[in-house]
Amino acid sequence: MNPLVFIALASTAVSFMGSLQTIKNYKAQAAWNKRKNDIDLAYKRISLNKKTARLLSEQRAAIGISGIAFTGSPLLVQNESLKSYENDLFWIEKGAVIRATEIDVKLAGLVTSELYNAGSSLLEGGMSYYSIKEDEKMAKALGV
Repeated sequence: MNPLVFIALASTAVSFMGSLQTIKNYKAQAAWNKRKNDIDLAYKRISLNKKTARLLSEQRAAIGISGIAFTGSPLLVQNESLKSYENDLFWIEKGAVIRATEIDVKLAGLVTSELYNAGSSLLEGGMSYYSIKEDEKMAKALGV
């Protein structure tokens, strides 16, 4: 076998396997980014829960000290605090969903690009093989 054929096939194989490894690395990075996003979401939820619990506790304490019945305006204040908490929690969770979607979209783009590179490597390898074989035919025809 012509050593150039071997070199072309080896180069194609290395390039193709490199593309597959790159895809694997992209997927691993995306999985880590999603895990990090989940941890960040959990931290933000815990922080918001603590902040809201402290606020509601302070409001109840202020109402208790004042001796006012827990109805009317004090109750409305607590309800508004809970609505604010629910709104903040909604947007924290929405942000996490958006970040996870961005990770998925970026991964899809990277994988697609790398698959095109892998396919291109295979085509280039095939063309190199064909070119080498054609050169050999030409050399035989010319007696070289």
